[in-house]
Amino acid sequence: MSIFTGEYFDNYRLEDLSSEIIELAERKLKVKLPTVYIELMNEQNGGELTLKNFVHNIFEDGFIEIDYLYGIGQKSGEGILIDSYTRKEWGLSNKFIYLHGDSHNWIALDYRRYTGDNPPVVYIDTDTKQKLKIAEDFTEFISKLSELEGEIQSYDMSNEYEEFSREEIEKALLGGWHKYHMTAGLHYFGLLDEDLNWFLTQMLGSIKRLMEKQFFEDHSTIDNYLNIIIDIIRKKKVDFNQYAQTEELFKILTNFPKTMDYNSMIRNKSIKIKNYLTIEQNR
Repeated sequence: MSIFTGEYFDNYRLEDLSSEIIELAERKLKVKLPTVYIELMNEQNGGELTLKNFVHNIFEDGFIEIDYLYGIGQKSGEGILIDSYTRKEWGLSNKFIYLHGDSHNWIALDYRRYTGDNPPVVYIDTDTKQKLKIAEDFTEFISKLSELEGEIQSYDMSNEYEEFSREEIEKALLGGWHKYHMTAGLHYFGLLDEDLNWFLTQMLGSIKRLMEKQFFEDHSTIDNYLNIIIDIIRKKKVDFNQYAQTEELFKILTNFPKTMDYNSMIRNKSIKIKNYLTIEQNR
């Protein structure tokens, strides 16, 4: 059984691996990657995990939740090829290969005193500067992953929708500060209203305004916009190719500025949606 969910629109899932991609990444990173890691990435090149629970007595709660593993990218900002902006922002050393992270806490392969292809795995806290070994190698690390106990609570854009008026959503989108109304409101109209021209026009205008401000925290709002589009594709089978705003929308998002785009998440998700729409158009 794969440890990945297999979701097509998975934020962390990169294109299928090839020997050329592996060689390029190892050359850029100046390391030899673990064979078991490469074998796993050949099954699926990064992505959300079904086995998210990692138990270890070094953690206060006795475990940590690991949602995903980075795949092997081809260019800076993709998967384990952490871009220089992110490295500088969070003080990430080039002596580690980062497999998972959320700015303050990271899971990484430790090459500081290792020159082979099977280094230990460490947990890094960038706030305390702690670097704690949690597995002798990647094989042991993977073997310790298990399913989370109890029900997993996650926001899944359910079928229960709060009602909004167009006027209050347009006001929230223009102001740019009420993030809940911005995202929940667009989600409401995107799924329950037939006028997707209004929906796409409002979303496009909001994205442009958020990008003008260049606030890193607005990344999550734009990421939620993309999740709304994915939800509409799934539930309404909408062909976004027929709408004039779609081309401009994805031209902007597939070239999203790195300063706002943590680990290229917006660009990667946008490219996946755009590729999906292209496939659907050519069917």
